[in-house]
Amino acid sequence: MIRLSSIHKYELEVRGGIHELFNLCRKKMSHVGDLLLCQQNGFIGYNGFPCVGLGDEGLNSMQIINSISYNGIGKVTENDDYFIQYGNTFFNGISEFEKEIQQEKSTYLNIWENAYFLRTFTQVVNILNSDDYDWNLTIGKLPPNGKSKHIREQIINRLTPSPKFQQIIQDAYNSQIRNAIAHSQYHCVQGGIFYDNYGSDKYATLQGLSYDDWERKYVYSYFILIGIFQALKQINYELYIPASKITLSKGIPVKVPNMGKEFYETYLFPNEKGDIWRFVKV
Repeated sequence: MIRLSSIHKYELEVRGGIHELFNLCRKKMSHVGDLLLCQQNGFIGYNGFPCVGLGDEGLNSMQIINSISYNGIGKVTENDDYFIQYGNTFFNGISEFEKEIQQEKSTYLNIWENAYFLRTFTQVVNILNSDDYDWNLTIGKLPPNGKSKHIREQIINRLTPSPKFQQIIQDAYNSQIRNAIAHSQYHCVQGGIFYDNYGSDKYATLQGLSYDDWERKYVYSYFILIGIFQALKQINYELYIPASKITLSKGIPVKVPNMGKEFYETYLFPNEKGDIWRFVKV
């Protein structure tokens, strides 16, 4: 159960961080079409040529993203004392309180394990650092346990130019919590959640969390996922579609790799609605 007051508070904080992030991306991107590639998902196809669209990782991951978006953040309450009233008792695994925590844990895991989300997030961080869009990035090819390292090194550590958003991500993501959920190594106790994998590696420094702290991490994570995709969609409709209508080509220039070697510039063209872009006019 998520308190409505917490949703209002943490959503505003996440949106403020995302606003900072994408304002910086628009100023720092090395090519005008980079954020369009993030939104449309540029990747290298089986034939070695650049493509845009969901790709394998999108097809494999989009159902989970749609499910999270459609089902929403979960059950909510206007009772600010909810954790005090219901979180200080003896738990046996069958209470509604525990079931709701378990559902939130499942959603948290689905967010931070989602390859398409992590790919998109990483590309945005590339743009933030004025790096080229990485056409060859494939989250599915990371080694076992490689996602946690990728999130730490390729996302969180490289968010330094956007300090407000970096702080939110540092608070939201915890690899130990992810591992505890995946391996059923947590349980509810009076006042919070106990993690059985404490001390299992150098990153497992969390013995437990209060329900308030867990709620913040979960709400942050939910709105990070939703907010990044919403921001990219907004940039598409407010920047790229209007710009395409006033160019001679009726498209937006993007930089693509030449069979994995040097880059060259070509154009993406929107369909009538502007939600799908292709390398040919439609």
